[in-house]
Amino acid sequence: MASLEDSLDDQNSMANGEDISLYFTGTHEVQECLEGQCEIDLHTHVTNCKKNPGHKDFVPLNQLNVEHFLGYQDNDVYDLTKAIADLTVRIAVKFTSPDRPDFAPGSEDPYPCYNTRGQNSLRTGTGRVCQVTKYTEGMYGHRTCPCPECDHSDTPSKVWWEVGVWTATHVVFDESEARQSSCRLWFDDDKSPVVKICGWKVGGSYIDRDWCRFYCVTHDVDVADKLEEMVRQFNVLRDKVSDKYKSRGDVDKLTIIVSHPHGCSKQVSVGHWVDRQVVRQDGTRYTYTTSTCPGSSGAVVYRLGCYWSFGHPHSGANSGGLNYSGVWVDRDL
Repeated sequence: MASLEDSLDDQNSMANGEDISLYFTGTHEVQECLEGQCEIDLHTHVTNCKKNPGHKDFVPLNQLNVEHFLGYQDNDVYDLTKAIADLTVRIAVKFTSPDRPDFAPGSEDPYPCYNTRGQNSLRTGTGRVCQVTKYTEGMYGHRTCPCPECDHSDTPSKVWWEVGVWTATHVVFDESEARQSSCRLWFDDDKSPVVKICGWKVGGSYIDRDWCRFYCVTHDVDVADKLEEMVRQFNVLRDKVSDKYKSRGDVDKLTIIVSHPHGCSKQVSVGHWVDRQVVRQDGTRYTYTTSTCPGSSGAVVYRLGCYWSFGHPHSGANSGGLNYSGVWVDRDL
């Protein structure tokens, strides 16, 4: 199977290739908050949602069962969806980079959040934990954990973990935004305990493909161990379901998204992909019927039977009523 480095090398090759418009334009789906609003106010956006009033096509994670998979009453599909959900995070960003462009690439559409550049303003999106790496004192030039708590402590932790998170570039644009972001883990319902990890740096980002890999840090060994086991379990289930359904992905087109609509608790939506646009070699982007809302930007779009290390991040909604992804590599083509 492809490694993280192989996938990123393929994306770099695409970036250096022929000049081609890669960007879908439409309504991007970060949840922007009004001035003065904080995370506790996010539920007001659910009530006022114009895209999906009532949110009838979203399933709360604790109500999910095999009957929700449009005829695929398969415990393996259910288990994989739960594994994706375990690694899905709610991203909160409290600053907008002054380097965001005026317009989306190749268009005259305003780039998301361009009007709040250089300001402290809250928005939320979705991401997925993709890797967990342990660090100790002295590794790669870092002496201690770089999280804000340790940065202001006389006894900073000398052991910490770097947590890679996959999302859309318009959610976390650059390092100035990464350092003003946090990821809430395991926000499965309104009674979930608040567990957050702090953003630190960006490891890779392409504005025209709308994907970003950024890193958070934690020195909590219990959080790190739990995430490592969840990544391992996801990898096992991903391979199992991919082997079972890889010959049917282009026939049935089942598409699953786990996201945090409006910055609130985790929801699952199920639909079908409609169109695949091939962008040089094996880079692709998709449109799909699977429901999303503001706050869903950056959620991984899972197509039944596909194999991916990261996956196509959800990007937005077009004027034709379909949702669309960023560009990523199809290993199953």
